[in-house]
Amino acid sequence: MKIRILLFGIIFICFSGFINAQQHHDHENGSRLCGTDELLREALKNPEVRKQREELDKFTKYYIENNLYKQEKTVKVIPVVFHIIHNYGPENISKAQVLDALRIINEDYKLLNSDVSDIIPQFQGIVGNPQVEFRLARKDPNNQCTDGITRTVSSLTFSAGDNVKDLISWNTNKYLNIWVVDQLANGAGGYSYLPGTAPSANYGGVILVHTQLGSIGTADGSNFAARTLTHEIGHFFNLYHVWGYSNEPGLASNCNMDDEVDDTPNTIGTLLTCNLSQSTCSLLDNVQNYMDYATCAKMFTQGQVTRMLAALNSTVGGLSYLWQTSNLVATGTNNGYVGNECTPKADFIASATQGCPGVTINFSDLSYNADEDSTWTWHWTFTGGTPSTSTLKNPSIVYNTPGTYTVMLAVGNSTGTNSVTKTQYVKVFGNGGGESMPLVQGFENASFPVNTSDANKNWTIAGTSSLKWERTTAVKATGVASIRLRNLSISSGSVNTFTSPNIDMSNINSPINITFKVAYAQKDNSSIDKLRLLVSKTCGNTWIPRYSRLGVGLATNGGAYVTSTFVPTATQWKDETVSISTLANSPNTLIQFELTSGGGNNIYIDDINITGAVGIEDINNVVSEFQIYPNPVSYDSYVSFFLNESKTTQFAIYDMIGRVVYNKKLGLLQQGAHDFAINEIIPGLKSGVYLFELNAGGLKTSRKIVVLEN
Repeated sequence: MKIRILLFGIIFICFSGFINAQQHHDHENGSRLCGTDELLREALKNPEVRKQREELDKFTKYYIENNLYKQEKTVKVIPVVFHIIHNYGPENISKAQVLDALRIINEDYKLLNSDVSDIIPQFQGIVGNPQVEFRLARKDPNNQCTDGITRTVSSLTFSAGDNVKDLISWNTNKYLNIWVVDQLANGAGGYSYLPGTAPSANYGGVILVHTQLGSIGTADGSNFAARTLTHEIGHFFNLYHVWGYSNEPGLASNCNMDDEVDDTPNTIGTLLTCNLSQSTCSLLDNVQNYMDYATCAKMFTQGQVTRMLAALNSTVGGLSYLWQTSNLVATGTNNGYVGNECTPKADFIASATQGCPGVTINFSDLSYNADEDSTWTWHWTFTGGTPSTSTLKNPSIVYNTPGTYTVMLAVGNSTGTNSVTKTQYVKVFGNGGGESMPLVQGFENASFPVNTSDANKNWTIAGTSSLKWERTTAVKATGVASIRLRNLSISSGSVNTFTSPNIDMSNINSPINITFKVAYAQKDNSSIDKLRLLVSKTCGNTWIPRYSRLGVGLATNGGAYVTSTFVPTATQWKDETVSISTLANSPNTLIQFELTSGGGNNIYIDDINITGAVGIEDINNVVSEFQIYPNPVSYDSYVSFFLNESKTTQFAIYDMIGRVVYNKKLGLLQQGAHDFAINEIIPGLKSGVYLFELNAGGLKTSRKIVVLEN
């Protein structure tokens, strides 16, 4: 007899939102993959939630005891809508990737998956077939034609949760809503509420990151990623994890919990491994179960199928409404439904949205909701552009006159036309104006980034997370303020920038340098936050990287890890000097600081100065800013350099008697800043003193390095 513990609550799937990040932040170091306990306590405060869960538990028990599952003879069809929440990045996934994900869940929920034959013999006899089919909706809630995929533009995609469900949600009694985002705020790969536990009716459904949807496109292609949606829908259909209701697999105490299914052996759970002989609670674990966190998921058990069917026959959470014939007709998912091709919904993106007079901007059609065919037409209108109209799918337009301009696109097919207008979409700067040299920015003015006396001197703050760069008086190197990014609370992969107004350098000759102070600490040894300084002399149309530091090379506090909020002391600020002579004699220049978050702590910048004073000199005409840090080198060290032009590049390591002990060809590297981890380019180098040579296009530069004992 298995231990039974009644459970009411919310199950958050604890898949890591980033497979690569999981290699750094593993379960062993105490990182938590999700926060169900807090949400569960909050949910149980609601008497209605407790009532709903009790009702479903009673019905499930009745359904099983009376063998009602034996009466299930037909496949249940579930109408599905995918809501793609994006900000025009890779998270705006293709329809092909959605269809691939749909294929996988249909195979898994009808026992048609090709890897079912790989299930080990001990569990072949209890493999279950849910007999559930998922179909993309063909009618939306307003009875309009849809291909079952919506696309909503919002920066919430970078820190998503139930907040994106407020942007768009279709009637959860009629559709299984699946929201696809870039990142989840809790760092997970996805989550789903169990029936009857969603805090709001429009929150029911599944939300997951695009890198764990399907097996093609932006998905990482692993079994773990491809089966994330299968796992999530299992929660949606009232399944717990195979180890029970704990959010942490691997705990010995999980043996004392249960998933309320008789034929799944008690287990402590599996985390990103696949040990088919694993036995953690006296019995062989069902590692290949979709509701574990293994990397070889292939099956549901018959008991899990029975539990899901009970939920699908209950009104709790509205699941029993989804597959009724009347609802299939209402959503266009009934057998034999024949509908017209939908009218496309117009959308587009530009290669850039700003530039100097004479800039050429490439526009790309991103229209959706219908499959492109020979009847499609495009009609563009470009205020201020040359040409001012186009019927091409992806036109290139020249803007010669300073100003801010609107772009309109109308897209049509045989069923109709739809249009979108983006006002003030393209900005063309005039020559000169803005700030003049020398430029000093210490963030002393309380109105920053706004210049209250001259809008042409405003700075611009932008980013892909809810927290962005901000002026603060709590920390400063000098004066009363600095600019900070509360990076400790930002998801890995988020990119945040702050950008200067136009700086007129038309009468400034080389050399030109920028100096600034930076303060940053790593949170742990896997923090790989990256700070870059980029410059533009094309009014922001193109950018040239001039400085790059990441991880330990960015840290300014001596390398100590700080897990709480990092607040630098007076000695934990580092002075940086960077050559930006490429901007000499340019009337339209911009400076941009960019932080790509990588699991580290807060970062601060102060005392930005741009002058013509002599600073860092180029090592040669090709390479500048060549550094190896920290040195003596360790596993966490990096090689950093800047190429002033594209060159074929290679590294060589010499011992102290001149012998080559290691070399690595890097091929053709593009102009810009480059960083390489020491452990990737010289693995296993013995302790000693060496000469590290950088050869760029035949020009050689070297640095002495010291390798310590591991």
